[in-house]
Amino acid sequence: MTFLKKNKKLLIALFLIALVGFGGYLYIFQKPEEVSEIKPSFIGTSKDFISKNSAKITEWNTKIIEITGTISSVSNEGVILDHNVFCQFLEDQKLNTLNENQTITVKGMVIGYDDLLDELKLNQCTLKK
Repeated sequence: MTFLKKNKKLLIALFLIALVGFGGYLYIFQKPEEVSEIKPSFIGTSKDFISKNSAKITEWNTKIIEITGTISSVSNEGVILDHNVFCQFLEDQKLNTLNENQTITVKGMVIGYDDLLDELKLNQCTLKK
């Protein structure tokens, strides 16, 4: 008998283990979904979002929202909308074109609420056209 005939079951088992291992590797290290491609859980103004959800803001952590508001402040790190929503933008966003008192729509991920500054924090934000 040849080597292949003797160890046919062993070779099939090794092939299946390698196939499952490779599939698991691809699943674990897959690229995360872009925030801009995810459907938002809330669409509206920043004031509406804060007033409706101030008591249960932690339930919104890691959810995507799309809010419209007036820029109160612009910095290198991001913008503040309506004095109570801080939006941190992705690296490729051009913030130098934004001005105070300009109304914009932003899509981003809720990362928490800062009680000290009384601000909702959004991360991975993108400007909506």
